[in-house]
Amino acid sequence: MPVPPFVPTDLHVHLAPEFPIHEALAAAEQRGFRLGIVEHPEKSWGIKDDTDLQDYIDHLRPYPVYIGLQPIYRNWNRAFSAQMLAQVDYILMDPQTLPQPDGAFLKIWEFDTYVPDPDKFIQQYMSHCLGILENEPIDIFGWPLFLPVCIARDYYTLWTTERKQQLINAAKAHNIAIEINEMARVPDEDFIRMAKDQGLKFAFGTDARTKDVAGRLVYGMEVMRACGLTPEDFFTPKNSSRNMP
Repeated sequence: MPVPPFVPTDLHVHLAPEFPIHEALAAAEQRGFRLGIVEHPEKSWGIKDDTDLQDYIDHLRPYPVYIGLQPIYRNWNRAFSAQMLAQVDYILMDPQTLPQPDGAFLKIWEFDTYVPDPDKFIQQYMSHCLGILENEPIDIFGWPLFLPVCIARDYYTLWTTERKQQLINAAKAHNIAIEINEMARVPDEDFIRMAKDQGLKFAFGTDARTKDVAGRLVYGMEVMRACGLTPEDFFTPKNSSRNMP
């Protein structure tokens, strides 16, 4: 019996007024991928409580998509009941909103983010990443090893084998998959091979907000081939049999 072709899943897609659900579904059909939608649980402008979360789930439930959340801040789940969170198919969290000693947050994805001391930054960043991996109830660690633009040239200096291994150990201990992020082209092949050797799962993610970006997994497919990943190496959301193509 022939083995069916691998259908990738983009688990990091955001809807927007200019990118509604029907456009996302059309992109998935045209490009041949499965679709995971995420939204931010956030008390001031995102999904604030159980009522908002129920509305979000009810809106997406009729469609053949995985329903996810993408928290931004630590301890985000305190705003929701365990019963409501159990209805979500998966939770993806990244470390890009980095808390500062003065209570502010460094948004490291912004192009003009400035880092005066890369060594001090990476120590703080590692602590934040490990805090997420060891304490947050998540399924996927997003944007792994991403660095602000101003220090991106130091990627292979700052991301030592020891630091990579610390992150992999924490992810393994808590059964957390690693996102292969298309937008940032992270993590690197060395990290992916190290994670694969430890039995970690992976997830494709574009962080798309338009039909032109969703499901375009150029980097993802490159590293999948280069690192010898197979369909069995990829994370499957818990409600995988529900209404999916």
